[in-house]
This record gives sequence, structure tokens and C-alpha cells, in this order.
Amino acid sequence: MFCLTLLLSVTAMATDPLTDATSQEPADADIEVVLVTGTQPGPGLWKVTSGRNVMWVLGEVSPFARHVKWNSAKFDKLLRGSQELLIDFSGFWGANRDEMRAYRKAEKLPKGKSLQKLIPAETYSRLMTTGKMFGMSSDFDELYPFAATNRLVTSAMSKLDLNGFSARFAAEDLGVKRQVRITNFSAPEYPFEDRLKLWQQPDNAVCIEKAVKALEDGGAGAKRLANAWAVGDVESLRTLVPAFSFSRDGFRRGACAAAMRGGEKQAIQYDAERKQGWLKEAERCLKQNRNTMAVVLMSELFEPDGYLAALRARGYTVVEPD
Repeated sequence: MFCLTLLLSVTAMATDPLTDATSQEPADADIEVVLVTGTQPGPGLWKVTSGRNVMWVLGEVSPFARHVKWNSAKFDKLLRGSQELLIDFSGFWGANRDEMRAYRKAEKLPKGKSLQKLIPAETYSRLMTTGKMFGMSSDFDELYPFAATNRLVTSAMSKLDLNGFSARFAAEDLGVKRQVRITNFSAPEYPFEDRLKLWQQPDNAVCIEKAVKALEDGGAGAKRLANAWAVGDVESLRTLVPAFSFSRDGFRRGACAAAMRGGEKQAIQYDAERKQGWLKEAERCLKQNRNTMAVVLMSELFEPDGYLAALRARGYTVVEPD
């Protein structure tokens, strides 16, 4: 299977669906950000309780430092005593070979058309400048806006030594090793062919603008995000995630989310269905299991309309990590 989770992830909405995240200016703009390496603990765990039953929640981010190995002794210890591991895979696309061939074909504009003519001149100029930082610029013109966005992000990840999601897969492997029941939740998606058609729409040009905004600092913000997750700096993550995440909790939210899903109404509806679906699984776990582990996007732990906020509203006790 070919995984394009990071790039073509369906997008969730913020409290205000079309409000863009404001980038956080680097505290030391002239100092190069060096990626953390080696074995790191990651962030602490959020604790959700219902009577005697407990769910421990790990928030994950994308991008993730390529040379970091996540190893949380606490997560592993709690997993050993748990009855279930709930992982949110909403937006994950495990494409087969036929789908990848269709995707590659869908990336290219018809002959006689160019990206430069499809997007605002300022956006095009910033895209070309940012692309050069990561070793890419000449190939953009033949691509649809959605494909140009993805090429920019993949080029940046390669140049910056970053990967997409990691914690969800590491947790899943650990769950198999510990012989814990694993539930992979995923919100319902449009058929693949319909998603391709949506991605080819001109409105997706807004995603280029958001990706450029997240990367035109040369990737410093993305690296600071990866570092903050690796060392468990939760306070920094609160501001870095919405500004520099490559997933649906970062630049692919708001107007980009609406474009990718065919409109604001469709994006809001998908977001509501995803949240209700996950909450249903979480409440089942809290009712049936003495101990449950869960992995979700970090933003779901912070946002006023995220997963944990919804659990609080339903009367569950939520405690943040020390």
C-alpha cells in the first residue's frame, strides 16, 4: 500500500471553519533550528476518566523528525494493562497501485494550461521562491494546485529530514506486540474517484497559499514543531500545531479544508461526522474497558471544539499531563 496520509488527508475544521491559523514568528529568526534526534519520550498523556474506567490519550503531530525514535515508557506500561488501543486514522489514504496510477495522472494539467495562469501572481511568485528553498520549482507549472501543494510539502520534508505521521504507527506496532485489541477508527470518505475530481478544482489554490505560509521561513517552524513533540513541550505545541502542521490541524484547515471537500458546508458536515464517530468509539471504550489507550491528532486535545472538549461537555473528567 502507498500512504499519502500527510498530503491528501481529509481536513478538519477549526471552531471558526474558515478562520486561518496565524503563523507564530520564530523567537530567534536568525538562529538555525537543529532537529532533535535519537530516542525521545514525546508528550505526556491526557487522562479521561469515567468512574473507575480510564482512557489515556496521546496527541501526535505531522511532521515528525526522521531520526527520532519515539519511546514512551509510560505509554508502554499503561498499554500493557489496557484492554484496547483506539487510533484515529481519519483522513488516512492507503492507496493501492491502481489508485496511485490514477493519482499521478490526475496531478497533470491538460496540455496548453499552466499553474501560473490558474493562481494569483503573488501566490505563484511565493510558491516558486519557496520551492527553490527545497530544490523544486521548474515542475510546478504542469501541476494542478492540489498537486503543487503536495509536491512542495514532500520536497520540504525530504530536504528538512522530516517524515509524516509516526506515533500512530509506532503505537499500533506496540499494540500488536503487547497483544492488545486495536481499533482503527476512520470517518467515512467519498469514493476515491470523487476525491480526485474535488482535488482538481481551482479552489484548491488556497491550499498553496497556506502551505507556502507554513514553509517560506525555510522550514524553521516545521522543525520547531517536530522538536516540541519529540521532547514533550506541550505549551509550545499549542501555538506551533495550527501554524506549522502539515495535516488537517494545520494549513489544511479553514478555507483549504473547504476547497478539498467541495465547499464549506461539506467540510463542516464531514467534521461533525468525524467527531461524532470518534466520540461514539471513545464512550464505548470508557464504558467497556477498565483501561484504554488512544492516539489522536494533537489539536484534538487543545481546541475548544476538539475531542477532549466534547468529552468534558458530556461529563467526563479530563486531566492534562503534568
